Amino acid sequence: MKKQLVTLIGALTLGATLPAFAGPDFPAIERARKAKQAMQVERHGDAYEAAGPTAAGTCPTEALVLPLDHGLRALTTPQQNRLRMERYEAKLKACKNAAK
Repeated sequence: MKKQLVTLIGALTLGATLPAFAGPDFPAIERARKAKQAMQVERHGDAYEAAGPTAAGTCPTEALVLPLDHGLRALTTPQQNRLRMERYEAKLKACKNAAK
């Protein structure tokens, strides 16, 4: 009885571990990814075409995001953020002037 129980447990263990060795089905994953991307393009169209011109004319600018400049995990300094802000404002000003 004990030998049959050990054999049964071993067979169940082997059966449970075989799918772990099989690995992911990469072609199926890629097909699903392409289908999802095609569906999004079909639903929303091309993101750049749908956005249209901005208020400054045809100059697309992304929003300014400044890294954390205070605290224990600061990624930058206040001076660097001030310089980034000035560069961003200069870029916006040049874009608005070019659109006129």
